[in-house]
Amino acid sequence: MSIRTGLIAAAAAVCLVTAAHAEGIQGRWSVGLQGGSDIELSGNVHEGGSGTVLQLPTNVTAKSFKDVYSPSFRAQLSIGYGVGQRSELSLRGSYYTMSSNTLQVGTVAGLPLNADFAEYKEWGVEGVFRQYLSDGRVKPYVAGVAGVRFLSKLPSTFSVPEASVVLPNVPFYDKSTVGVFGADLGLAYAISRNAEIGIETGPRYQTKPSRLNGLAGTGLESINDTGSRWSMPVLATVTFRF
Repeated sequence: MSIRTGLIAAAAAVCLVTAAHAEGIQGRWSVGLQGGSDIELSGNVHEGGSGTVLQLPTNVTAKSFKDVYSPSFRAQLSIGYGVGQRSELSLRGSYYTMSSNTLQVGTVAGLPLNADFAEYKEWGVEGVFRQYLSDGRVKPYVAGVAGVRFLSKLPSTFSVPEASVVLPNVPFYDKSTVGVFGADLGLAYAISRNAEIGIETGPRYQTKPSRLNGLAGTGLESINDTGSRWSMPVLATVTFRF
């Protein structure tokens, strides 16, 4: 076989492989599984303020979600339908959790004031419009995301260890339904006609939850008038198409 003939054969093989994976997604259903963690970008669990606790002067310093919580875990399941050769509409459900670290949030009469927030949990439902930028084996994509998240009640235990004072389960945030908006940027790799693997990220904005007045009479009532957050999920993905 001559070099020219070999090159032609190789090019033909590449074309056949590319064609095999260039099939559009229009009219096809998909099921996607995703897992990973959120990077906290901004947003406070509580603001700072001054008041009195146990009739003693108290100062609280603002703490962010990144300050209060350890790395999180997110799991998602989606069902999608191809509405175009490179476009897809999906309905996605999610579960998200992160555990708090006990940390100093201020002082009471000059003594350290600690807080230990309950585990943060949420369940979500989102609508997603995804646009693939290629229909080959390697497929970058962008997407718009909007939905709601359902947050569990979030109390906190405050303590002044040096004075042996503990205020357990102080109401802080109520069960809440919040809005979420964002975008995805991802890369999918087709390992077969019916399966893809990939990675995905993108900014998310979440509105603030409903607060509870567990600090009434302390002068610190407004420190939990916050709770909105910006985050960046980083997720591994597996998608099956039918």
